[in-house]
Amino acid sequence: MANLLLSSRAFCNQAITDAFLALVKPNATIVIIVNSVTEGKRHPQMQALQRTIQQLGFEHVTLLDVLTDDLATLETADAIVLNGGYEFLLLSNLRKMNLLTRFRQLALAGKPFYGISAGAILLGPDLDLYTQLYPEDNMEQLTHAPAINATPIRIYPHYDAHCQLNPNLPSLITDWERQTGSHVTQLTNDQGLRIRGTEVQLIQPASK
Repeated sequence: MANLLLSSRAFCNQAITDAFLALVKPNATIVIIVNSVTEGKRHPQMQALQRTIQQLGFEHVTLLDVLTDDLATLETADAIVLNGGYEFLLLSNLRKMNLLTRFRQLALAGKPFYGISAGAILLGPDLDLYTQLYPEDNMEQLTHAPAINATPIRIYPHYDAHCQLNPNLPSLITDWERQTGSHVTQLTNDQGLRIRGTEVQLIQPASK
């Protein structure tokens, strides 16, 4: 049974932080996948995320590059974090190491996964929406881009911020949904989803 947390931003509010603490057991060994950015472990946001999780009380938090590090670490980790960055780059790197199926198996077996932005997208079934919206990021020119598929839920993170940048985004997503018969869950910068099997809970800050 999948045990997932998806969000647009990492630990952006107390509700997201509480959901993570409920997702992962105390004293867990946590692995952060860094392959959504070319700088990998050197990227300041990867290092900042590692420090943030450590400050929550987790002593064993490792940055893992799937292209160069020992993948046995994934099997022994208590939880896996897929950080944000570029969804097509992350997909390409996971495909190179044949990790899409393995991540799906681990997730469906109950290993907790926290997907942030691009990482949250990858936990869904595919990147097909993004091949249409952002063809410039689709380096391999994929027409169908299967992802981890730990959940059938497709998300669009940062929806509120991206709509401000592109007022046509809502209609573009609606058109894609109509063409494909699919549904896209739109998450604002402050929202997330907690998924336990078939149970889905929207996570957002408490109303002021």
